[in-house]
Amino acid sequence: MSDERQSRPEPEEAAPQAVPPIDTSTPPDSSTPETPSAPRRRGRFWVVATAALLLITGGTLAAGWGWRALAAEAESQAHRELVAASTALDDVTDRRGTAIDKARAALLSLSAWGVKQRPDYLQESTAKALSDAQASLTKASKGLKFTPFDPPRVAAGSPDLMPWSVSADVQGTLELAKQEETTRRTRAAELKALTAAQKSVSTSAAAVSAELTAHGEQVLTADTSATYESKVTLRHAIDDAKADVAAASTIDGSRLLAVISAIDGVNTAQAAGEAAKQDPAYPVRAQMEAYARSIAHGVTLDFQWHEKVSGLGEGWYSGTTMYHEGDGGWATIDLNFSLQEGWTYGDINAKALITHEVGHAQVVRPECKPLFDGPTFQGDDEMWATAWAIAMGFDVPGSGIEAYGRPSDQQIAVAGQCR
Repeated sequence: MSDERQSRPEPEEAAPQAVPPIDTSTPPDSSTPETPSAPRRRGRFWVVATAALLLITGGTLAAGWGWRALAAEAESQAHRELVAASTALDDVTDRRGTAIDKARAALLSLSAWGVKQRPDYLQESTAKALSDAQASLTKASKGLKFTPFDPPRVAAGSPDLMPWSVSADVQGTLELAKQEETTRRTRAAELKALTAAQKSVSTSAAAVSAELTAHGEQVLTADTSATYESKVTLRHAIDDAKADVAAASTIDGSRLLAVISAIDGVNTAQAAGEAAKQDPAYPVRAQMEAYARSIAHGVTLDFQWHEKVSGLGEGWYSGTTMYHEGDGGWATIDLNFSLQEGWTYGDINAKALITHEVGHAQVVRPECKPLFDGPTFQGDDEMWATAWAIAMGFDVPGSGIEAYGRPSDQQIAVAGQCR
């Protein structure tokens, strides 16, 4: 506030002048009063000062609200970047963990394959491709383990809006996001290497499977002297190997080995079948086998010949049958050497016993299974086979009567419906 008191300069001395006399008889003019100027200057100052104060206060408030908005946006942006980094890291962490588990499963399933000698019908280049792929996957997965990621809990805003607090929070959040991005890149690179190596293993294993199963299919058709049992085993091995490829799952090395083993089994059975044809007794055995197949109503039969069956040899007729309902229904009949002698001499009991064994195999037929399981037989194998042989016209001891007793007329009639 200014002071209205001012020092005034001393007046200069002036030359004396003549002053007219004052007329004191006339009073002063009261129509023109004196108006002091100092009070008007103080009023204008207060108006200006008040306006200035309002401007300063408004500017301060505006600056405060502006800083609040700027701080909130900076913290929000940093938080969004951290959330994005955490989400990406969480995703790649899970996929990397799955890839590690898959790699270990693939290597474990193929571990036995690596020590198996390559069969001649598998190309060397195909086998080598799988071996190389296994080595690459082993290298890519070596030392890796699943490390879980738990997204950090970071507040979206600072507890106060002091500049240094906001700056520290924003920098800390951004640094955390940067660290997570670095980890994500490392894990993503590991995932990429694992995925490529896994794909190579799957592709090369599928190629091995394709060659093995293709050769297996040829063996099934070409080896006509092999047993049906050996072919069933190969059929299952081929189907299992193909199922692995079709499902795009990890190919089980044991299934590839199973195909090779089953192929070897059919080849062995084929060789045995061809060798059996060189036996002097083969012509008679072939007749007996042909008869059995002629009354089997389409049931596939394998035959085995032994000197003794069920402990009975020379002087006894003996046979057993093992039947299977799956794979189209089939059976293996085992006969002793004495039967071929009886067949040669025309003994009806030898033929009756063969008929009895074929009767066992009939229970795999859909139209006969209910008769066998029904109340008349209740699954009695020997009584069923004996009744079936009698129904086929062999009412003699060799049909099973001597060994198991004679079935009832009702049983014979029911078994006779299986024709």
